Amino acid sequence: MSYMKTIWIVITVAVLLGGIYYLNSREVSAPTSEVSEERVEQPNQGKLDINVVCEGALAYMTFPDGESAEQFVAECKAGEHPEVIERYKAEMNVGADAAI
Repeated sequence: MSYMKTIWIVITVAVLLGGIYYLNSREVSAPTSEVSEERVEQPNQGKLDINVVCEGALAYMTFPDGESAEQFVAECKAGEHPEVIERYKAEMNVGADAAI
């Protein structure tokens, strides 16, 4: 009889631990979806700061040296890299009508 009792205790503890793990893992993922929904619903900001856009592009690009990076930022500010601006608009969901 004590052998059966031990098995039931082990099974009960395993089920309880599994349930606690499941509930904790669900709670962690829930706020992530709320944050992404807020980001999607951002209204059009109207005007973009070219300094923020061009300098922000350095985060996803690589350059052989600092001088090349500075040259790229200067060219971007002069309008020679419109793809950077379009990517920023797409990532920030500001729409095509946002001006610089």
